Amino acid sequence: MLPAGTRTVLFDFDRTLGQYRSHYGIYVHAAAEHGVAITEERLAAADLDDAWARWMTPRGPEHRDESASEAAFAAVRKQIAVTRFRSAGVEVADEVLVAIVEQIVDLEGQPEHFILYDDAVPALERLARAGIQSLVVSNHIWRLPEVIRALGVSARFEGVITSARVGVRKPHPEIFEAALRLAGTSPAETVYVGDSYRHDVLGARGVGMASILIDREGRYAGEELDVPVIKSLEELAP
Repeated sequence: MLPAGTRTVLFDFDRTLGQYRSHYGIYVHAAAEHGVAITEERLAAADLDDAWARWMTPRGPEHRDESASEAAFAAVRKQIAVTRFRSAGVEVADEVLVAIVEQIVDLEGQPEHFILYDDAVPALERLARAGIQSLVVSNHIWRLPEVIRALGVSARFEGVITSARVGVRKPHPEIFEAALRLAGTSPAETVYVGDSYRHDVLGARGVGMASILIDREGRYAGEELDVPVIKSLEELAP
């Protein structure tokens, strides 16, 4: 499946290597702790505009100032959480909502809320045996490197790049360029694996990199795509 000459594979995290056990479940739990009832279904059904629209540029979202520190980026996460609650029709006093979203941002970075897919470690082991290095490059929270470490797989990666710290989000080319510098390989020697055609496939293509789309849930079923599509990381076997 991997092109000949591949020396590095860059992986997205969510819906590629792993995921939150339940991201909206964190919202429900934090709200309940402050006496507010909300369901995951209600949050998921909310008509929510792109949370990153205010940071959008022609190349992709840029939030460099907000990535100056963990505290600065936490303010962004809180703003996004507030928007999600308001879009779901939650009507509570501002001070209560502030307390809820502060708890959410703390919970979002706790490793116990994450799982790895069963096919992740075996795939990484096969790549390592073939002499191919792996890195994580993801639109994610500030603490993603610590989450990867707590999940017990940090030694399997040459590095972990999260948009929260880089200051740009896929498909912005700078996050891919940062990964290439860290990997020490050229775009022709590097393949990106992720679950989003827009963010991952087109973003990687924008810097001359090949990509593979992983579609675990059949979101792209029936679509004719100009990229290899896999359902499991087992299919990456070199």
